[in-house]
Amino acid sequence: MKSLFSIKFFYKISLMIALIVFVGHIGFKPVLAASPAQKETTTSTPAKETKPAAPAQAEPAKPAAKKTTTTQVLDPKDPKNILYLNTKGELAGTGDPTKSGPASEAVKAGAGWHPAAMAAAVLPKDKYGLVDWAKAVKNNVIAPRHSLDETEEEMPAMDMNVVIETKSDFINDVVYPHYIHTWWLKCDVCHPKIFVPAKGQNNMTMVDIANGKFCGRCHGKIAFPLTDCTRCHVQPKKAAAAPTAPAPAKK
Repeated sequence: MKSLFSIKFFYKISLMIALIVFVGHIGFKPVLAASPAQKETTTSTPAKETKPAAPAQAEPAKPAAKKTTTTQVLDPKDPKNILYLNTKGELAGTGDPTKSGPASEAVKAGAGWHPAAMAAAVLPKDKYGLVDWAKAVKNNVIAPRHSLDETEEEMPAMDMNVVIETKSDFINDVVYPHYIHTWWLKCDVCHPKIFVPAKGQNNMTMVDIANGKFCGRCHGKIAFPLTDCTRCHVQPKKAAAAPTAPAPAKK
């Protein structure tokens, strides 16, 4: 029995030793293979020690350079001057229609309806050479719209004249025609902010009118000037009744 036990024990010990040798051979092979490389690294020349760099000293800030602005001089005699070019870079005109024609295509397109062109073409003029808008309406040269809103009902023109007596005995009275004014304006444009619609409630003077009040809100600005006196002062003063001589006494 002892001999059998000793054989088994010996057999186990042998297996353990063989296993340890096998594991040791497999596990330490990479280490042994890597050892020459490590030996080479140890024999290489050691790197020189580098001293830490000294901290860089900040350079003093340079003063900012002053911006210099240059103005380009445009020569009006140069036909390639940017003043004469359109948005496409083409020559649009030199400002002299006799040499280069209209300044641009926009001028050509607008020449047909521009007020200056209309005035020079068909609109009647007054003695000052200004457009006589009242005559243009009466002669059916133009037909003003009653409103920009086409759905708004049109009010008929008011055919009524108002006589405004002047304070002087030598100046004709004014006849204010509602008819021509209501062709262009609605009643609430003037009443009651500019004119109180009641007789004797508007103490008008020519000084006030010249300063832009009453009739001066339009006349002298967009209507005919105040110097055209006879277009308003049209009704002569009534002659004062001559004193009658006393009837002769009966005999």
